[in-house]
Amino acid sequence: MNILLGGFKKNQISFLRKKFKKVRFFLMSEKKINNNLINAFVASSSSSFDSFYKNFKKKKFPNLSWIHFARAGIDDYFKDSSTFKDYLITNLKSIQGPQVAEHAIALLLNITRNINVIQKFGINIKFKKRPIELKNKKILIVGYGGVGRCLAERLKGFEVEISTISNSKKKMSRLIKKSFISHEYKKAFHNQDVIIFTVPLTCKSKKILNSKTIKLVKRGAYIINVSRGGVICTKTLYQYLKNDYLGGAGIDVIEEEPIKKNHKLFKLKNFVYTPHIAGISDNFSDRNFNLITTNIYRFIKKQKMINLINLKDGY
Repeated sequence: MNILLGGFKKNQISFLRKKFKKVRFFLMSEKKINNNLINAFVASSSSSFDSFYKNFKKKKFPNLSWIHFARAGIDDYFKDSSTFKDYLITNLKSIQGPQVAEHAIALLLNITRNINVIQKFGINIKFKKRPIELKNKKILIVGYGGVGRCLAERLKGFEVEISTISNSKKKMSRLIKKSFISHEYKKAFHNQDVIIFTVPLTCKSKKILNSKTIKLVKRGAYIINVSRGGVICTKTLYQYLKNDYLGGAGIDVIEEEPIKKNHKLFKLKNFVYTPHIAGISDNFSDRNFNLITTNIYRFIKKQKMINLINLKDGY
């Protein structure tokens, strides 16, 4: 068994070599690597995966069967699923839940408590509207995967009513009041005080919030996006924030990344933005390495791996 590693620290490489003595680990930093020998590529960082991806498109890996992608969102790389149909693809979708969920709540509190207004315009600014309480508010989580579940767990402490949208009728937690299938978004959007997007970007979710669907959203509602920028039409978001139809928006991801410093959204009082940092945390590196270690073991033993991607569905 031969595995190519990218982006790992020296102590991590040493650990893997000691734990899996029958596996030969190659490093991307090595000048000469026989691609014919490689059975798997495992990246622990986005930059190392980028390097491999460029090489993958140029050279053949005839014995490659597993690729571990060091991100949660795969839409930028796997648009042509036929290219990777013969491989096992895994990613980070289950281990970013805690920090992304907390970031979503941070954005929500920032915008509902008018903290963003004070940060932008100073402590003497007069509020156009009072801060709101989350208690008894109706919150819809669009995308009930790893992040969505973590978010529901954390939101319940605010005594809110939680609904979800997912692609299938999954077994719902007792935390969830109502659950909707993806095509039922017209019902789901109606009468929600907060809509939080934690959904992967696919052909079905692209610009799910647009000039038509925004009209289904309750006046004064808050929009939070910690998933992918492409799920929300930026033009529509700006229009409905500017005319105060929406109460506010907290955005970690946006269509035009990196967003320009002089973007018109920044002039709005009811908009708060963070530069795609929801997935970063102090504990993430350890969870990432533990996931990789577990999946290497499962790959060797030919067991079902964690976070397998269904390329047809796009997540």
